[in-house]
Amino acid sequence: MIETHRIAETTRSASPEETRERILTAARDVIGRKGRRGATTREIADVAGVNEATLFRHFGTKEALLLACAQHFCGYVQLQDVAAHLNGPLEEDLLTLGQLMFARFEANRDMIRWSMAEEEYDKDVFATTAWRPQLAILAILADFMAQRVAAGELRGDAQQLALVFLGLVFMHALARKKFPDSELHVSDTDAALRLYIDVFLNGVRNK
Repeated sequence: MIETHRIAETTRSASPEETRERILTAARDVIGRKGRRGATTREIADVAGVNEATLFRHFGTKEALLLACAQHFCGYVQLQDVAAHLNGPLEEDLLTLGQLMFARFEANRDMIRWSMAEEEYDKDVFATTAWRPQLAILAILADFMAQRVAAGELRGDAQQLALVFLGLVFMHALARKKFPDSELHVSDTDAALRLYIDVFLNGVRNK
């Protein structure tokens, strides 16, 4: 969990980007400790070292802040940039994608935990696909799979292939704490990812 401390009020000297970053980091911490319902904008502002008026000026509403928090920390922009330039051997490109996703899942374990625990998101805001990090990651993977299907390297529906591969990496990241003695989880992460890639390709590679 992120270390909690109150940052001194520095709104006058801090840039808008720095203030926004502090609020997002504070939101992640408070929501991680108290859940979406228990987290208040007053406490988030206090942890960030700003007043509530500053928080609302940057994000408008608590729900918009939560959306921005999920987007900011998920790392899908980096994944998108890397995926757009992958044109090497299929196994190695999948390993690169798997490594990036695994690193983000590990770094965002706290966010994953509270997002899975609280699935009562408001339909009018949270059901939209544009913001959802998991759907953004899935879309990036689906584009990658579609390119490899078009090239004749894979067969099947690109969306389904992306779901399977994403699920394998996600499962490995979350299962590390649940199965600490498993050979998959005590061995090198790359070795585990290569095993998943081998299993994945044995089912979808064109013969």
